[in-house]
Amino acid sequence: MSEASMLKEFLELIQIPVQSRDERKIADVVKQKLLDLGLTVEEDKAGEKLGGNTGNLIGRLAGASDVPSILLSAHLDRVRNSGAIHPVVNEAEDLIKSDGTSILAADDVSGLCAVLDGLRRVKESGKPHGPVEVVFSVCEEIGVQGSGQLDFSKLKSKQAFVFDAPGRIGRIINQAPTKCKIEIKVHGIKAHAGNEPEKGLSAIRVAADAIMHLQEGRITPTVVSNIGVIKGGTGTNVVPDLCEMTAEARSTDDTALEKYLEGFKATFAETAKRWNTPIDVNIKTLYHTFFVDLQSEIVSTAMDALKTVGVEGWCERGGGGMDGNHFNWNGIQAIGLALGYSKNHTNAEQIYMTDLFKGGQVAAEIIHRTYEKAKGTRG
Repeated sequence: MSEASMLKEFLELIQIPVQSRDERKIADVVKQKLLDLGLTVEEDKAGEKLGGNTGNLIGRLAGASDVPSILLSAHLDRVRNSGAIHPVVNEAEDLIKSDGTSILAADDVSGLCAVLDGLRRVKESGKPHGPVEVVFSVCEEIGVQGSGQLDFSKLKSKQAFVFDAPGRIGRIINQAPTKCKIEIKVHGIKAHAGNEPEKGLSAIRVAADAIMHLQEGRITPTVVSNIGVIKGGTGTNVVPDLCEMTAEARSTDDTALEKYLEGFKATFAETAKRWNTPIDVNIKTLYHTFFVDLQSEIVSTAMDALKTVGVEGWCERGGGGMDGNHFNWNGIQAIGLALGYSKNHTNAEQIYMTDLFKGGQVAAEIIHRTYEKAKGTRG
């Protein structure tokens, strides 16, 4: 596939209206592309379970039966957006940018394009290859929920290459954190704010007191926490009897994370006692941390593939979750691969075109290298 064709496909896909739980249009397009490449494709029931209109797409490309299957992955959804994306191509700077009115959706359309381009290159090369599984997930941007609904017993691969990470091509994510979602309900006493405020208890005031006593931000080198959403009150003339907050905590060290969460709960318990009012704290683990050794075969394969296209690879710990968290937790060793985008989730999002194009080459080389290693024909 030429660079011009890959660019055209990237621009095509980013301009399809997509939200988490509403991936139908882009799923239909990429499903047909996979079918055209000779893959069988099925769609699971993740959408129904998550309140969406689309399930995860699972594609399979047949290959030599004596070569281990590998999995290539990217996600279909994107962060909340207006639905109207206007890319700006600047060849002089080697960049595709958002026009500033929306995200670009390189996260993770670049991953979709890398996988599709890699498959095309393998097919066009005529070289033998092993079996390839493809997972294009839904609802990744709302807590990596889609891949959590996969039936992992149906996947044969023991290695997964997840094309979904910010940074220049060559960056490999071999570690990512556990993430916990924390929902807090602070209760107060409703009263008329003008006639008898002394009979009320402001839930917002109680919540503010708790926050002032709470550790937040970077707690340790491996633990971070953030209260990102606060809702409360119905009007200025009513003392609010409920304040709801949503927070998160992440860490690559589960022991340290658990210690922090115990302190988090203790802070709200102490606040509840101080104000003599109930506070409910509910903590849910969305996904689990993973670590892949730098000397592992999967890292070696990625490094070799990168070197083949003229890029030196390196490994780093990532701060966010990805479908690789669920793959690793369910017995499929996975790493993340960067594709040149940055400032994702913002209106300043951009991607280096050179990195995008090399992403497809890397995907193809991973497939070739896996075959060569299995056959002992690697040069």
